[in-house]
Amino acid sequence: MEQETLLQQQILEQTKHIEEVSNLVERLDFLDIQILRKFYMCGKEFPFDTQPFCFPILYQEMKTTQKIKIGLEGLRKRLDALVGLELLEKVRGSNPVSYSPTIGKSLFVRGVITKFFLINGLMNFL
Repeated sequence: MEQETLLQQQILEQTKHIEEVSNLVERLDFLDIQILRKFYMCGKEFPFDTQPFCFPILYQEMKTTQKIKIGLEGLRKRLDALVGLELLEKVRGSNPVSYSPTIGKSLFVRGVITKFFLINGLMNFL
């Protein structure tokens, strides 16, 4: 009886996470996903698979490497929105401002990124 109840709770939690991923995918656009990719999908093996950035370096990489046309203030507002969604953390007391991946949300954010690419037919670019 207890195992059945525990199994039902796990299924409810997984369903809740799937719905949360779907809701976030609907709210985010391509630029938000590209920003999240810079933090959560840096191409290294665990536990070195996430990357913090200070704002000027992130801005420069987005402009030169990613070829994304975004202004300083536009990038800052997007980063603050991602901090508000608890997908990134703003490092307090740092100068220049630094951002880092949220601890414990790595798999969740990767799921959001992957689902975004899957829904939009961009899996070849992931």
